[in-house]
Amino acid sequence: MIDTVVLFAGHRLDEPGRATARFPPECEERARQAIRAVLRDIVKGPQGSLGIAGAADGGDILFHEVCEELGIESEVCLALPPAEYVHTSVQPSWRARFHRLLDTHPAVVLELGPGDVWLQDQQWQLGRVRERCPRRTVLLALLEETETDTAGGTSGMARMAQESGIEVIRLDARKICGGTVSDTDAM
Repeated sequence: MIDTVVLFAGHRLDEPGRATARFPPECEERARQAIRAVLRDIVKGPQGSLGIAGAADGGDILFHEVCEELGIESEVCLALPPAEYVHTSVQPSWRARFHRLLDTHPAVVLELGPGDVWLQDQQWQLGRVRERCPRRTVLLALLEETETDTAGGTSGMARMAQESGIEVIRLDARKICGGTVSDTDAM
């Protein structure tokens, strides 16, 4: 039985040349520490816990890696078939980590319908959580607090989760990337 499901939504690592930094590569370790601190707080023990996330470079892959470090089972949800997903959502420098993730974790692929693929993906992931009927569900979101609420984006996922009655914990990427992260700074 699953006691706690932690759903993750977060920013991808900034592409080279991005005009405004949001999640720069040098912030990777601080983001990992912030995700780890919150997961440790949410999940008191790995038994009966499950993590669910996509597999994009940046937040998603870091979330799965931290789950593995903490002994928490995690499931990879791909909005597109792997070859297409890696092309749209994984920078070349992260592709080995993406493939390792698919080799070591159960992965499921969304059956697409009409409309925005990323919005469908979020609705699908929320549905996968509900199917498991956990005692506690938390959305852990790595985003900018000042971000515009966009359907299909991380802020849109946070809003949808909150409207569904899911507890939402936000990690402010600007705060994390602007300085050091401690357990209390991350939240």
